[in-house]
Amino acid sequence: MECPNYFWPWFSEEEYERRYANIRKGMEEKGLDCLLVYGVSRGMGMEPGQTNLVYLTSVASWSQTYLVFPLHEAPTMFIMSSNQVKNIRDNGVVKDVRPGGSFTRTGGLGDSAGPVAARLKELGLEKKKIGIVGDTGWLNINLPHEAHVLITGALPEAGFEVVTRWYEHLRLVKSEEEIARMRQSAAITDAVYEVMVDAARPGVRPCDLYNLMGRTALDMDARLTLGHVGRTPMSNPDMDYPHYYPLTTPIEMGDVVMTEVAAGVGGYYGKIWGTFFMGDPTPEYEKLFNLGVKTSHDLHAAIKPGVRVGELTSLCLDTIQDAGYKAKTSITGWSTWNEPPDVRGAGDSVTDPDFVFQKNTCLSVTGWPSTEDESMGIWLGDVCLVTDGGAENFHKYPIREIHVVK
Repeated sequence: MECPNYFWPWFSEEEYERRYANIRKGMEEKGLDCLLVYGVSRGMGMEPGQTNLVYLTSVASWSQTYLVFPLHEAPTMFIMSSNQVKNIRDNGVVKDVRPGGSFTRTGGLGDSAGPVAARLKELGLEKKKIGIVGDTGWLNINLPHEAHVLITGALPEAGFEVVTRWYEHLRLVKSEEEIARMRQSAAITDAVYEVMVDAARPGVRPCDLYNLMGRTALDMDARLTLGHVGRTPMSNPDMDYPHYYPLTTPIEMGDVVMTEVAAGVGGYYGKIWGTFFMGDPTPEYEKLFNLGVKTSHDLHAAIKPGVRVGELTSLCLDTIQDAGYKAKTSITGWSTWNEPPDVRGAGDSVTDPDFVFQKNTCLSVTGWPSTEDESMGIWLGDVCLVTDGGAENFHKYPIREIHVVK
């Protein structure tokens, strides 16, 4: 069957079989009889979110979505609106799609979870162990309070455990199909980023650049999930992080422009953390830029399978701190949203020091020097793949070369 899904294009049948087998193997090892996977929409479902759920379904509904994923039986998906059941079923790989929630008019606070609890009972799980997988471990969004109370109250003898981070670790190593999707998304991000930089000039508003990036991504049948653009005068800076919501204040000559741009297909994104200059950078900004280049280059060479994050502490911090700046360097799994690790410079240490890199995981590696008061800084980062020879950069756009708009 040809895939009709414009928002989360399907992978092969073999890929879903691999995913299901991998998750179920993990469930058996952990003693789980069922997973309850929760997703909450971002942008009314028109922008791919709900990553943990979509990993098993290739679709998510607006507002809230639940997936009952038993150890042996076929999964069941619950969506808020009965009006959308056919559309969700057509777009997804799970065919047992049922309505629940406000549009079924069954009434009651937390009602959307009622049909979920009923399905768990149908499966005979009243005294079994059920793992709760939330929308994202990073934000600690697992289940809404009302849903948690309703479901656990309906099955008082069942054992419930929040296993979001465990589940996300099972998703870390990417298949060849996922790696191909990441390469595609990185190329899209490169194209979107280049269009944005080429359009930057005095008088253009950061919000104009955001709109341009969104249109460019849509024209490539892709989505812009992050489009941060911020500007500040190099002579009197007031930021080391781009604006999440780009402003209407026009860009001027003498500004430094910081950006965080992620675009891609079906929840798989490239990502560029870039800094460029309106006119020649001041000597201090050029110094910061070179510190960011060296830090990110050194980390790319050092990140290999079996390496522990704590072993990279000096590479994350020393180049920048020895020059008299704060090191906010980061290594994250945000290329596919909410996966580990979450490594950040934290004084004389880094967060997540016990995380061990695995081959074929995707990471964003960012050199990020800042002044102590965080009024001035740059960042340089993009998405890479962990290989035996180091971190292979997916991106081709030359963010580690100083770009000056004349």
